[in-house]
Amino acid sequence: MKPTILNLLKKTAASFAPFQKLVLISLAAWTMHIVLRVMLLFRSNPYGFPFVSKPDWFIFHAVCLDFLWIVNALAVFAIVGCAIAKIAGKASQAATVAKVTTILYAVFHAVILPFTLLDNEVQRFLGGHLSFGLMDTYKDTSSIAMFYDYVANDLSVPYLQFVVLALMLPATYGLYRLLCKWYRPSDGFYVKKSIIAMLIFYIASYLFVYVIWTGNARMTKLRPVVSLVNKDLFEAKKAEGLTEADLGVYRTAYQNLWQKIEGDSLWEFSDAKEGNGIPLYRVPSAELLNSEKLKAQREMKPNFILVLMESQRGLNIGYMNPQIQPTPTPFMDSLAAYSHMWMRMHTSGVPTTGGVLSTHLGIPHHSRLAQATDLAHVTLPSFVSTLTDSGYSTHYMSAADPAWDNLGVWTSKWYTALHYNREREDDSTFMDHAIEYVRDTLSKEGKPFLVTLMTRSNHYPFNFAAGMTDEQKNLPLQKRINVTMGYADRQLARFIRAVENEKWYRNTYVIIMADHGFPLGENGVSTMNGGGFSNVSWIPFFIHGKGIDAVRDTTTAAQIDIAPTILELAGFAVPNIFMGHNLLREHMADSVPEPLSGLSLGAYSGHAAMGLDGYRFIAKYPSLEESHLFAESDTRQENEITGKHQEERLLSATLDTLLKISDYSLEHGL
Repeated sequence: MKPTILNLLKKTAASFAPFQKLVLISLAAWTMHIVLRVMLLFRSNPYGFPFVSKPDWFIFHAVCLDFLWIVNALAVFAIVGCAIAKIAGKASQAATVAKVTTILYAVFHAVILPFTLLDNEVQRFLGGHLSFGLMDTYKDTSSIAMFYDYVANDLSVPYLQFVVLALMLPATYGLYRLLCKWYRPSDGFYVKKSIIAMLIFYIASYLFVYVIWTGNARMTKLRPVVSLVNKDLFEAKKAEGLTEADLGVYRTAYQNLWQKIEGDSLWEFSDAKEGNGIPLYRVPSAELLNSEKLKAQREMKPNFILVLMESQRGLNIGYMNPQIQPTPTPFMDSLAAYSHMWMRMHTSGVPTTGGVLSTHLGIPHHSRLAQATDLAHVTLPSFVSTLTDSGYSTHYMSAADPAWDNLGVWTSKWYTALHYNREREDDSTFMDHAIEYVRDTLSKEGKPFLVTLMTRSNHYPFNFAAGMTDEQKNLPLQKRINVTMGYADRQLARFIRAVENEKWYRNTYVIIMADHGFPLGENGVSTMNGGGFSNVSWIPFFIHGKGIDAVRDTTTAAQIDIAPTILELAGFAVPNIFMGHNLLREHMADSVPEPLSGLSLGAYSGHAAMGLDGYRFIAKYPSLEESHLFAESDTRQENEITGKHQEERLLSATLDTLLKISDYSLEHGL
């Protein structure tokens, strides 16, 4: 066996020998890519904030990813070149083939490097990768002039981009020439040694990136340019373009359904150009704008504390499951008892990016794209941006790094300030900071405020909570999550108890919810991308505050409803593209309307789900295969009724219509 491998290696080295300069070009290009990665990850963005808060958690993945794609490109050029040289036969022709292949390979990298620099700068300025969609958005010449202005005012190092662009290719070529001097081949030994070394590092890089330390958000952020081009041209499953006729049909179907669920005519859909032709664009009626209740809320200038609890499953919340004893969430249970709580609330996207973005935007997460990165260039206002523009002081506080999955790019567009420190990643130290800042600084600014708190400790693999014993860490996941949920619940209790006696608290709405749940084997699913069952979609949600009665509400609801609900609680009714509804319409109305029937809608990484007319419909999306149907009242989804009702076909068509409308709206924005 050993001689056979050695013989194969010798033959490979002999065949590859004429193409050995490809290796030197690869090493020179890889080195320059490392330099570009360091300049991206360890610098601030143009606005003076770190591009990522943990560059040390990114750089090794970046180096390995670049090595993987460069070696793949090297292999393609070498194999094609060797094949053509073998066909040519003659030594002189083979030498010519090798020379041409080397030149083409050098040109390939000479093109990729500048585009990599441009992609890095686009990420620094806009938060998303360079893509065909972005180029289509910013294709006019004014964007080029604006880009120059941004570069001139870069709070990192002004004009550094142009210096790097000018020196990048000469430096790479100079490094290549040095490598040619240092590594002169002798009897093919160099070639064999290079192949072995590259093969070992290739395998190590692959294992490190895809097995040892994985992470979809990080991988998306570090996506190399060649991967972006491949994704845009070949891999992306583009939705069929909506013709004007299609758009008209979908618009009518969606707007009729929305009005049916809303139960009144206080909002009017509009085709005004301000809405960019988006079917979701609606404007408040004069009746709503002149509403005494709306005016009273606006004059009250209430504060808001919005708490997003990481992975708090509805299946494990005490007040939602009285049979669980002891309850993992005693404080949430006690606060919910004096609040308006929704018993059928569902996340509109997973993972955290999906839940956070759909909560802010009032639209489900995109069904196909990595929205946080792929659509960062699209103008999509949130309820927070409305509050900020209306004089509120808005602060996003996160125990987890918002730059990790590109959420920082979005929240920085909407909030007055972001708060994150890697020294405060435990919910205890995080809440200490939140208590101090809200109580001693934010509440004393003299204007209403919104603070959003994003916890972290209850995160897979559910061993992040401080002080967990070895015995607790060795529990099965299904039991371990109760430990970390209980820990997060205690930290929430500390925050509320520290501020509840403050004078301003009496004019504050406290909104408690989760970003999403987590599948732990229920319905045969144990991975986040495994479907839209209640283990991942069913979440707690309640509102506590002045004038809010204690209600156990069974209206079907979703995170897309939160944005319009909060805005009208603040007394604002502004044109928007929310797909959700104000869940407190009865509380807000001058006359009591009919009870809302409700709609829940979400997209979950290859799956989608909808709650409507008493049913919960789940299916793969966009194929709409492998569908599941449950009664909406069966919140634990223990009795599947798939195939037993004619409504399934209508629900499937409605789900497809709603997601095509929402995807279109997210891609086009305002």
